[in-house]
Amino acid sequence: MDVDFYEILQGGILDIIKMTFKCVDSNRLNPTAKKHQFEIFGYDFMIDSNLVPWLIEINTNPCLEETSKLLKTLLPRMLNDAFRITLDKTFPRPKDESADPAMTINQEPPKQFPVENYTDQENIW
Repeated sequence: MDVDFYEILQGGILDIIKMTFKCVDSNRLNPTAKKHQFEIFGYDFMIDSNLVPWLIEINTNPCLEETSKLLKTLLPRMLNDAFRITLDKTFPRPKDESADPAMTINQEPPKQFPVENYTDQENIW
């Protein structure tokens, strides 16, 4: 069977994820209205024989154990991407104008978490 996962993602999974957030009052997601916080949700899907995705559950505390070679590659990248789109944008590191522009003051170059077929700058989540 020739399966295009990106078609399933774009044609169903992302719509289901968006719908779940519309179903929840934003006050319940952040009841104390705290700024500068984020949460990683774990969505579990099943794809049936007709390639239709079905939501099984959503976890507010997803397991981040690296129990397989695939998870050892993907989980560090997912966390790094999450920090890049949240913390790094909210609290950017100051640049040392005299040094290499890619380097921050007294910092080593950012650690890379390569995933096959994706660039390090690309957010794959």
